[in-house]
Amino acid sequence: MTIYREDLEPRFKFEVAELPGGEDLKRCFACGSCTGICPVSRENSGYDPRKIIHMVILGLKGRLLASEMIWQCTHCDTCEFICPQGVRMSNIINALRQMAVQGEYVDIATLQEWGRVAKVKPGKCVGCLTCIRVCPFEAAYVGKKKRAFVKVDPLKCRGCGICTAECPRGAIVI
Repeated sequence: MTIYREDLEPRFKFEVAELPGGEDLKRCFACGSCTGICPVSRENSGYDPRKIIHMVILGLKGRLLASEMIWQCTHCDTCEFICPQGVRMSNIINALRQMAVQGEYVDIATLQEWGRVAKVKPGKCVGCLTCIRVCPFEAAYVGKKKRAFVKVDPLKCRGCGICTAECPRGAIVI
């Protein structure tokens, strides 16, 4: 990966540290324990928590926030138990995801294409609210239109597929 000066945003690490959960970044010294224990990293060589930390510190804001990498974390928090500094990588990931969505580096269609967010088919949804009841992450919610179609919060959805399996109409897909 070639890094160009114009790609760097030195204030990026401070922006992340100011967000709720992002303050954990200040305690991390990038030892790599998180990468060594991470089950996602073991299965997917493209995911590396330490690389994410390095990209934040270097200021590679656009490259990181537009990548699929920050959406691969499953929030299992296995890394927290091994981290000598007690850093919860999932908190940093949440802050980065929030920045990516709010800064429009990714949109819901892209997340759905990557298989990271459930998609509700409005023509099939009858508003039974089964998905809202079964979602352990409280990602599904009732939309604000006159007819109560379900929406999915991309910052909460983990693409686990529980709602897909439980929907009686097959109105939700990953």
